[in-house]
Amino acid sequence: MSDDLVLRGGGVVAIATDGHLNLARTLVSLGASCEEWAGRLDAVGRMDASHAPTGPLLVPQLDGEAGREAAARAAALLRQAGGEATHLGERLLLSAEAYGDIERTVASLFELTDGANAWALGASPVSWAPGAVGIGAVLLLGSVVRAVVGAVSEGAGEQFDAAAERGLRDLMATPLFADAVRRIVSSADEWLVGAGGLPAGILSMMATADGVPGVALAALVVARTADATGVLTTSGVRTSPVPRADGEDDRVSPPTTYEELARRMPHGGEGSPQIRVERHVDATGSEQWIVWSGGTIDTGLPNTGSEPWDNQSNLDAVAASALPGLAADSTRATLDAMELAGVPKGASVLHVGYSQGGIVAAAIAASGDYDSSLVTFGAPVNTIVFDEDVPRAHFEHTEDVIPALSGRRQGQPDGGTVVSRSLFDGAPPPSGDDPLPAHRLENYWDTARLADASSDPRLQEVVKPLSELAGDGETSQYRADRVE
Repeated sequence: MSDDLVLRGGGVVAIATDGHLNLARTLVSLGASCEEWAGRLDAVGRMDASHAPTGPLLVPQLDGEAGREAAARAAALLRQAGGEATHLGERLLLSAEAYGDIERTVASLFELTDGANAWALGASPVSWAPGAVGIGAVLLLGSVVRAVVGAVSEGAGEQFDAAAERGLRDLMATPLFADAVRRIVSSADEWLVGAGGLPAGILSMMATADGVPGVALAALVVARTADATGVLTTSGVRTSPVPRADGEDDRVSPPTTYEELARRMPHGGEGSPQIRVERHVDATGSEQWIVWSGGTIDTGLPNTGSEPWDNQSNLDAVAASALPGLAADSTRATLDAMELAGVPKGASVLHVGYSQGGIVAAAIAASGDYDSSLVTFGAPVNTIVFDEDVPRAHFEHTEDVIPALSGRRQGQPDGGTVVSRSLFDGAPPPSGDDPLPAHRLENYWDTARLADASSDPRLQEVVKPLSELAGDGETSQYRADRVE
């Protein structure tokens, strides 16, 4: 498991590991310090030594000229060392910027190629028939092999199933798989254009002109189709405060780190709260609200339960960027909870979300209804357009497929920083029952802890105001359910 963080955005075009950028800043700072000390030595060399006291208890003989020469030599060496340190630090920063330029160029080429291929597949259904036949053949072969193995021994059949499940889990926990999903999702709009018999790129151009990512348009089509066919359905939501347990205190100390923000995330589950709200004040008495929204709870298809944190809300949350007025049920529930908690419009609010909750938090932060800042963990938020003055940090693991479900990021995340980390470094994930180990909230706790240890100023912008909060605040939790 790697401890290297890769930072993107935050008002710069550099893309590099946290250690890389820290070393560059250290070298530049060292160069400035060398120049400062050289200046001090210059001042020493200019001092008049003719009146310096002499004597047996002090200095028998003071050679002022020799002292000035020594100070001048030391100052020159310091300036040379400082110049080299500054030069090296600047080169490291330039290399990070060059890497960013290359990555963006390659991503643009992939986007162009993927879009053209997707349009061709949509426009010519026959063109993807060989692929469909190939996938069908693989599935059929797997079923035949499973039947043969199961006929030999029930235990062998169970081992075959376990091996197949483990292989699929290992595949889904690779950066290659996550990147493939990101590319496929990013091209979904072009496929729809081709399937609809429209000219290549027309919807993409319309989306770009309106500032709406094509992925949101594709999600809107899928959501409306699922709703029309009854696979996924929406309803009203009812949000209620969750009573405190006996003896539970509603007072809580303010979180001051990314790790604390991640650890206070509601875990959800049947009857459990999905939303947490805290009210704090700073030394001047100004309010600071913090609102958490948790991850997807019901992953079933079709959705038949009362849980609004489900796949219908996932689709609607991504599609909301393409249709003004559309909001996922989980987003409406979070807004209801904020109203119940007494959060006024225009208040200073730090929105924190994990997975689907990250889309919810991002949508509310981007609405402009609050003085917002934002932190997301493992969330597909690339379809959401923010004002540049919204401070935000997005945490993603390179093996986590969930952030990839919103496609490629549209340009640089101005005003925000993307913090990515490889969990497994190319090795298989640890054994376990979780089908998406890189998406586990507990793994994001560790990544948040590493971000807290970083000295990068981009990571301090979002959480720095939390250190100014005074005393304990008030906390409340809320549960939302679908109603007919």
